[in-house]
Amino acid sequence: MRHREAYLHYIWRYGLYDQLIPTGELAGARIEVLEPGELNTDAGPDFFAAKIRINDLLWVGCVEIHHASAEWYHHHHDTDPAYRSVILHVVELDNRPIALDSGAQLPTCLLMIPQHLEPKNVLHSPSPTALPCCPGGSLGSLAPLAQLSPVVREAWLRCLLHCRVREKTKAVEDLLHRCEGDWGQTFYSLLVRYFGFGLNNEAMERLALSLPYTILMKHRDHLDQIEALLLGQASLLSFLPEGDYREHLEREYTFLAHKYALRTLPSGTFRRARTRPSNLPERRLLQLARLICQRESLAEESLAEESLRMDSLTEAYELLRPSREGRREEGEVGTCSVLSPASCDLLIINVLIPYRLTWRRHYGGEGEEYAPLSLLDGLSAESNRITRLFASAGLPVETASHSQALLYLHRHYCSQQLCSYCPWSTCPSEATT
Repeated sequence: MRHREAYLHYIWRYGLYDQLIPTGELAGARIEVLEPGELNTDAGPDFFAAKIRINDLLWVGCVEIHHASAEWYHHHHDTDPAYRSVILHVVELDNRPIALDSGAQLPTCLLMIPQHLEPKNVLHSPSPTALPCCPGGSLGSLAPLAQLSPVVREAWLRCLLHCRVREKTKAVEDLLHRCEGDWGQTFYSLLVRYFGFGLNNEAMERLALSLPYTILMKHRDHLDQIEALLLGQASLLSFLPEGDYREHLEREYTFLAHKYALRTLPSGTFRRARTRPSNLPERRLLQLARLICQRESLAEESLAEESLRMDSLTEAYELLRPSREGRREEGEVGTCSVLSPASCDLLIINVLIPYRLTWRRHYGGEGEEYAPLSLLDGLSAESNRITRLFASAGLPVETASHSQALLYLHRHYCSQQLCSYCPWSTCPSEATT
C-alpha cells in the first residue's frame, strides 16, 4: 500500500512503526532511533538534528523519507548539496540503491507500519500544529484557552518558563563541556548558533566549532580577514557579488585556511532556499564579522550587570548591534545592515540570558540564578508559527516570558498530545476573567 508522505512523517515522528528493517549494505545492522529529529517545513531533508545509533556508532544528521527509494533520484536529491547531510533514508519500498559521492550506498531502512494503523484514523487525530483545547478543537471537552482566568494562565506560564530556562541552561552546560570549559568559546559558539535565526542554527553551530574563537581574535583588527574566515569556512564566499573584494576575500581565506589547517564545511551546509534576503546566511555572517571586530570581548561584556537590567535594555541592544562605521558600499560585498530590534530580542532571549544564567550558577551568589529572567518581561513576545497559533486560539501572548513558556508547552505537551498532563485541560470552561 502506498501512503502519503505526510502520513509517513507522522509515523516516523511519533515512533508508531512496528520496526525498521535495514536494507542494502546496512542489512543485518541494529538501528536505534534516539531522536527522530525536527520536522523540516522548508526546503531540504524531511527531518534535521536526528540522532540514530547504527550498531555501536552514533550518527547525528538529517533523515529523508520516501515511499520508494528511487524517489531520491526522481526528486533530484542526488545533485542537491542540502541532502549530503542525510544519515538515513527511510522508505516503504527499497526499489533502487542510492549511491553517494564516496561510492558507498546511502544507509536505507524499511518503515514497517502496523496493520491496525490506518491513515484515515491517524490523520483525524490532533495535528502537531493544532491546539485541541482551542474553540472548535478536536477535543471539545477541554476548556477553551480564551476562557482561562488570568491567575490560572499566569501560574502555568511561569512554571513553563522556568522549565524552558532549565532546558536552555542545560544546553549551554553541554556546550561548555564540548568547549572544554572555555567560556569565551562557549559564548562565541552560542552566539554564532543563534545568528542562524532558526533556519540555520545547526549549520552555524557547526561553523563555530570548526573555526575556533581564538583564531578570530588574532585577526579582529582586520574586518576583511574576519569576513574571509567566516564566509570561507562556511563555503559561502561564492554567494557574494562578483568583483575585486570577493576575490580579495578568497585569497585571504586561502592563506588563512592553510595557516591554521582549516577544513571548510561542505557546500550546501547552509539552507538558502525560500529565505528572506535579510536572513541569508552570508548576510548574517557579515553582520557577525562587524560585531566581532567592534567588541573586544563579547563574552565578558555580556556578563556586565548593566547589559542585563530590565531598566536598561538599551545596553543589551548596543552590545549586539554594531555601528554602521566602516560599512561598505552597497554592491561591493552586499547589503549588510545592522540587526533589527526583533533580531536583537531573539539574541537576548537565546544567548545573553541563558549564558548569564549558566555563568551565575557557576560563579554567582546564592539566590541570584534567576535574576536575569526579569528582562524577559520587558521584551516583546516572539512572533512565530507557534505564538501565532496560541494567539489565534484566544490566549494573549504579550511578552517574551509568555512566548518562551508557550514554545516549551507546544514542544513538550501539545505536539506530543499530552493534554491530560496540562493543567489548562482540566480547568472548567466557566473560569473567565
